[in-house]
Amino acid sequence: MGHTPGNDATKVGTAIIGGGIVGVTLAFYLAELGEKDIVVLEGRELASGCTGGSLGGVRQQFSTPLEIELAIRGRRFWQTFEDVFEQPCQYYQDGYLMLTGREELFEKLTQAAKTQASLGAPNVEMLSANELLEVVPWLGVDGLIGGCWTPEDGRVNPTDGVYGVAAAARRLGVKIRERHEVGDLTQVEGGWLVDGPEPLLAERVVVASGLGSPKLLAKFGLDMDIFPMWVHYGFTTPVLGDQRLPLTIDLETGWCVEREQDGAMVTILSSTLPERYGVSDMLAEFAEASETRAPLFAEVGIRNTISAAADATGGDGHPFIGEVEAGLWTITGFDGHGTMMGPAASQLLAKLMLGMPDPVLDVKAFDPHRKATENLEWLRAARK
Repeated sequence: MGHTPGNDATKVGTAIIGGGIVGVTLAFYLAELGEKDIVVLEGRELASGCTGGSLGGVRQQFSTPLEIELAIRGRRFWQTFEDVFEQPCQYYQDGYLMLTGREELFEKLTQAAKTQASLGAPNVEMLSANELLEVVPWLGVDGLIGGCWTPEDGRVNPTDGVYGVAAAARRLGVKIRERHEVGDLTQVEGGWLVDGPEPLLAERVVVASGLGSPKLLAKFGLDMDIFPMWVHYGFTTPVLGDQRLPLTIDLETGWCVEREQDGAMVTILSSTLPERYGVSDMLAEFAEASETRAPLFAEVGIRNTISAAADATGGDGHPFIGEVEAGLWTITGFDGHGTMMGPAASQLLAKLMLGMPDPVLDVKAFDPHRKATENLEWLRAARK
């Protein structure tokens, strides 16, 4: 008799490939819904990919109903995290501030704010340049028309979130294997053969591996436009004391600051940076922009810097969520917003996999097989 592929593999119910915030929350929600025999496979350590490099911004400031709904759900996830998971992961409600000096962008921000409010997003305020100073007195308003202020937005430490959810998932029986890199997926009799340090035979597989997803799924006919976009961050010496420091983005220059402990994180956000653009280039560009936008940041000291890759996407910018083949699913490609929207999308997918489609969100927009279309979410250009 011939050897049947998978006979020697360890059998599992559901294998989730990827140990970032999306993978671990999906495992948790499936287990919470009663699923058994779930294993999360992470090639390095938990949160070592795009999640670990994320600064954890959480905002409602998007411009299309789909993104706004996911963002509102995502913010609720992080605001209630410690109560739900009984693990430490503080939500810093510092707010978000989008700034512009262009009339057409101010009008777009105004329309986006109206859409947010119509969908139940609370406390969205359009402010004139002078009104901005009531929120952030340290701001230089020369050249600004105004901005959008959402005080309930904020930030989290994504790594704390991953380990908190992982602990809760383990309590529900989920197994997590780190340093278990998956090399290939093959459909065989009885399910899916997951090639790795220890071959697994899974009844179903979910690919949630961010930048690694296109390679794993290409053989199934998916042309997933997911690619690394490098972002460089600087962390400053103490600045602004107890003054309010929301995550603030100048939409013209990409100038961006947010509170980090007693200092700030600083960066330039752009999807069109030169190929050889590095940390020193960012710091020089940030300092130049600060001379107008916030002079106190032009001379602030830098404690350390990091560079991290976000999972940027082309086309419509939506994630890929759904069934690829019978028993093979994916949830990936959040265009740099996985920390913010991933947990809500994972809950949506967990229910979808068990025959409970979302009553509000049309999952066709996330179809992994869809054709690329124009990105209607213009605020994604801020890449945060």
